[in-house]
Amino acid sequence: MAAPPLVSAVMAVHNGAGLIGETIASVLAQSHRAIELLVVDDGSTDATAAIVEEWARRDGRVRLLRRGHSGQALALNDGIAAAQGAFIARIDHDDLWHRDRLTAQLAWMAGEGLEVCGSWVRRIGEARGVMRFPRGHEAISYETLFTCPILDSASLFRGDVLREHPYPESAIVRTEMVQLLRLLPHYRFGNMPRILAEYRIHGGQKTLRLEPLARYRQRQLQEQHFAQICPDATDERATFALVTQGGPLEREQLLALAELFARRLRPPDPEARRRIVRHWRALTRTRAERSLGQALRHHLDDRFLA
Repeated sequence: MAAPPLVSAVMAVHNGAGLIGETIASVLAQSHRAIELLVVDDGSTDATAAIVEEWARRDGRVRLLRRGHSGQALALNDGIAAAQGAFIARIDHDDLWHRDRLTAQLAWMAGEGLEVCGSWVRRIGEARGVMRFPRGHEAISYETLFTCPILDSASLFRGDVLREHPYPESAIVRTEMVQLLRLLPHYRFGNMPRILAEYRIHGGQKTLRLEPLARYRQRQLQEQHFAQICPDATDERATFALVTQGGPLEREQLLALAELFARRLRPPDPEARRRIVRHWRALTRTRAERSLGQALRHHLDDRFLA
């Protein structure tokens, strides 16, 4: 039998001493044993490096790389450059893997013909619930118009994908979505419909500390993706931008959105279409002016869903 493929787990961390030990333990406990863990210490000033060094003394599969503080993207690229595996798995210092994560994803990637594989994720910490990301490539692509449909800490990449496409230095926030939009046109994505990772919500998260910038960047990326999916819809980009903005939607705005959804966002893929319908109904339910009558709601639904 062929030897199991080596998987390189890559983590970038800055001042993560409080949580990194539990995360390392979850990586090393994988049922898939052919694994190395590369931890890139991005200029930490706490005990992060000492904790990783202790793990490296106990388990030779752990390697510590150190650099001056320059941001997550460049730190990740250091880890990717040093990775020896045929596959590269991402893990953030505050998230956790389930024991069979790699075993399950490697088999599913082969069966589905994927270059990038995510999974469902359970929230832990200051929030609860399961993030049931779309399964298929087309559904992932259309879901990206509304939210980020893949989590880095649950993502397994064919190694050459990340080696040929390192993270851009400009990806200060929403790093995984920036990379997703770069790779979607060239590689096949999928999310395994099984909970294989845990995503920790806590006050020290970068996305919470930099929340205004993260929201702004998220809107930019959604609008960029609409332009990629619908390159001939130049005149409708301002209408799509209503999806990315907060605040109530007035009657004329909803009518314009109904026309746009009907013309542009009706993919033949059943999963993609089901999820778009849910997003549409959320728009009319949560962002419509309170004065919007039930009759108009039915008219909007009929126009889009017909």
